[in-house]
Amino acid sequence: MRAERYLHVSGAQQLPGGSRPARPSRYAQRLAGDELVDGPDGLPDGLVAATPERRVDVTVLPTTYSDIRYYLSCPRDYLLRKSYGFSPPITDLFGFGLTVHAGLGKLHERFLDRAPEPDEAEAVARETFHLKHVPESRDPDRPGPYERARDSAVEILRTYSDSYSSDFARTRKVEARFEIPLRAAAISGSIDLMLREDEDGEVLEAEVVDFKSIEGGKDPELNPALDWTELALQVQLYAMAAREVLGEAARTGSVHLLKDNLRISVPVDDGAMADAIANIEWAVARILEEDFPMRPHPEKCPNCDFRSLCPK
Repeated sequence: MRAERYLHVSGAQQLPGGSRPARPSRYAQRLAGDELVDGPDGLPDGLVAATPERRVDVTVLPTTYSDIRYYLSCPRDYLLRKSYGFSPPITDLFGFGLTVHAGLGKLHERFLDRAPEPDEAEAVARETFHLKHVPESRDPDRPGPYERARDSAVEILRTYSDSYSSDFARTRKVEARFEIPLRAAAISGSIDLMLREDEDGEVLEAEVVDFKSIEGGKDPELNPALDWTELALQVQLYAMAAREVLGEAARTGSVHLLKDNLRISVPVDDGAMADAIANIEWAVARILEEDFPMRPHPEKCPNCDFRSLCPK
């Protein structure tokens, strides 16, 4: 019979391959009191729950529209994402929209009085393109996801500079940072604002254009995958911000779907902007009241970032 060796640790025996028993903290050994328990039977009787109190008295919520839209889509999503700090998984193409947006900004920065030629637009797209979480294949015979995404960005900028060349004629694209005060909130963001000027630099027309690197399909306005209430709300909020930040009342607003090379108008009159602000202030009030109900939907929940955490 083969003899087994046993290891003695603090008076306890350990089997081969087993884990060592944890040593109690010397700080925990100094704790004393009737409320402390060290057994598996649960909490002692007679405990009374304390009234929850805010650690910080929040009367004005500093936020962005991007955060508010999570609440408008589903308050429980906002709770998990913004209050609890859960982060969704990072997709391979995370940051594609940002890098295309950066390329557009560089185009308007370099070509102030004429539209770029397609090859010039391609050069800018390749110069500014970057995906943090996808490595390049570096094999010309086997292009990978990085190369395919870069080719898509090149095509988007080439098509945009050709189809919307008038955006570059005596027009400047301004990414204006803003912060506007609302009831119990301060909303910050960045506006894509097209200003059409005359020869003397006087503004003739202002238009809010929100560039989106999403695909609308054959008929974007009827595509159920696109939340046009949300898309329009952002343009209307930014139209109000244009008035507050630059003193320019935007006469028109639109959502530009870059993958479809399509610009769709959104109403930005006083009534539309007032309704947009009312929706945002309603959401802010619910957030401050910590009202986070679930809003399950058979088409929304399967694509939710937190479907494994939410009981739906």
